[in-house]
Amino acid sequence: MNFLVLQHLDIEPPALIGDLLREAGHHLHTAHIDAGDTLPANTDHLHGIIIMGGPQSANDTHLSYIRDELLWLEKRIGEGVPMLGICLGSQLMAKAAGGSIMPSPVRELGWSPIRPTNAASSDPLFSALPAAGLTVFQWHGETFTLPDHATLLATCPDVPAQAFSLGAAQYGLQFHIEVDASIIENWIALGDSECAHLGSSGLNTLRQHTTTHLPDMRSFCRSLVNAWQHACADIHK
Repeated sequence: MNFLVLQHLDIEPPALIGDLLREAGHHLHTAHIDAGDTLPANTDHLHGIIIMGGPQSANDTHLSYIRDELLWLEKRIGEGVPMLGICLGSQLMAKAAGGSIMPSPVRELGWSPIRPTNAASSDPLFSALPAAGLTVFQWHGETFTLPDHATLLATCPDVPAQAFSLGAAQYGLQFHIEVDASIIENWIALGDSECAHLGSSGLNTLRQHTTTHLPDMRSFCRSLVNAWQHACADIHK
């Protein structure tokens, strides 16, 4: 199958998501949105779209590439194209589908627990989310309201909108299931604002939590990507 990755910053690649799809024999093409790569007018050849994170806001409609991407995603959502949005990617999906973007009540930086909603138990991807919850990696300062036709699949008390679905095989995740320890360290090295917010104690805690929680999150990522690729295949039968 053929997948298109929409990347908004060179240090936010699909990482484990891309690795798993390639290992399964699929083909990935990356459009570097922030560098001026154009989006295809016709997506009949695509089996799915992966929308990655970045420092931009889905409200940055003064940026032509964000404005164009939102319009493009709105059309793809309406066409039922499978997609998987991560962090900014989930916010772009939410806004393109009619949701709103606003500052998060809590700036989520580091590891925090999410739990499944009741709807997750019957979902092809999120039924694998442990009933007791999962601690995931977060790196964001904005959140979103759910579009009217979206289904909330994962939540937490401080920032309720954590994962949702739109149409079949269309999912948005506020958190980063794709990262490894080296990516996290790179974001820390380049994240002056984030590091200032966390402070040295917060950074120490983050690194300790990476050792503790990264293996379980990556295991969930493997399960989710495997289920998503099968859902994409089912749609294109």
